[in-house]
Amino acid sequence: MPANTQTAKELVLGQPVHAIIEASVLYTQSDLAASEISYYKTLDRLEKSGDVIRLSKGLYYRPKKTRYGTVPIGEEQIINHFISNNRGIMVGYRMYMKNGLTTQISKRVELLSSVVRQQRRNIGHITISKISMELTPSVISTIETFEILQNYHTIEDLNIPALAEYLYSFSKIYTDETAAYILAHRTYKKSTIAFLSHCLTHLGVSNDLGKYLSPLSNYRIPPMEAIFALT
Repeated sequence: MPANTQTAKELVLGQPVHAIIEASVLYTQSDLAASEISYYKTLDRLEKSGDVIRLSKGLYYRPKKTRYGTVPIGEEQIINHFISNNRGIMVGYRMYMKNGLTTQISKRVELLSSVVRQQRRNIGHITISKISMELTPSVISTIETFEILQNYHTIEDLNIPALAEYLYSFSKIYTDETAAYILAHRTYKKSTIAFLSHCLTHLGVSNDLGKYLSPLSNYRIPPMEAIFALT
């Protein structure tokens, strides 16, 4: 069937089950003869019939239907849509837990993703903030470190020995080039940059993070002995 004879209903119902449908993107990338208004009216009808479920404005998915009822999309599938294939990363408490820095469990999920078009989007308890960077392993590790240090004073039950081990491992892969790339695209507090600079220097890693700081300012950072005393 030529693409331009496909109906909006066929287009939408042809998407994989539990795959997130970004309505505007799907329409733009299709070759529908139907107008955009007609396309969105079709989406509305499919939502009312239960053939698609709306996650948030402009985002839908086809639920899995079984003899026992409708199976909704899972949290991990939503998360993977925004962070898989180096399109995003998880931050916040889920990331702290992943790195063994706390045992606190948070229902809230925080993501940074290049998939979203707006600066911020919420899907239930998942918050996705826009990021516009090439997310290499080095970039991901450095963003995670900035995020950890920026929230050092507010992370509940922070495991200090685990943080020291994390920072020691990170110091082995740190580069000024990666830090500069991130700081050109994302804003972190001067105190966070100073915190990272002091940690790296304490671990014997030279860095040029001082160029982002004022020599006349005293930044609120913990003494290095408070973190590295047990390592």
